[in-house]
Amino acid sequence: MNTLVQTAILSASTLRMLPHVALYLLHKEQMDADLRHYHEGEGGLLTFIKVATRQKTYRNLFYYRLGEYVSVFVKWLLPPEPTLHIWCPSIGRGAHFEHNYATYLNAERIGDNFLCLQLVTLGNGSDGRRPVIGNNVSIYTGATVFGGITIGNNVKIGAGAVVFKDVPDNSTVVGYCDIRTP
Repeated sequence: MNTLVQTAILSASTLRMLPHVALYLLHKEQMDADLRHYHEGEGGLLTFIKVATRQKTYRNLFYYRLGEYVSVFVKWLLPPEPTLHIWCPSIGRGAHFEHNYATYLNAERIGDNFLCLQLVTLGNGSDGRRPVIGNNVSIYTGATVFGGITIGNNVKIGAGAVVFKDVPDNSTVVGYCDIRTP
């Protein structure tokens, strides 16, 4: 798409995004930490407009960061992805949700630089407790992580993995809790 057409489209989108832009500017530092992981630029207003216009899953994160009482007034202008559900008390800086339809994030805490793909479930175990996710964790398509467990730092959880035991730092989890450390 040439620059002129892209600028025209982004300008038209900006009109319905004026409240979003104002809220972005109020929380710029925190929002830019997330935007850097979307590979559309280093943050800033133009990057925000591009990503918020194109990616519904980013909007879910944006509205999560604003809080439910603030976001309720603006999310009808740019609807979020309806099947991405976030019920975490805390998500660290630099989160990136990619293609996250049918995804449920119900963790006690998620650390910094979290990458999550579609069809992922983080949830309660039979004891009612939720997982704690460390920093620099990537969870790939269709993985399920549940129970009162801890996922360490620098962990990769492979597609389709089922995790219900603690995972140490610097590990890769594939299949059914098959934990491999270097």
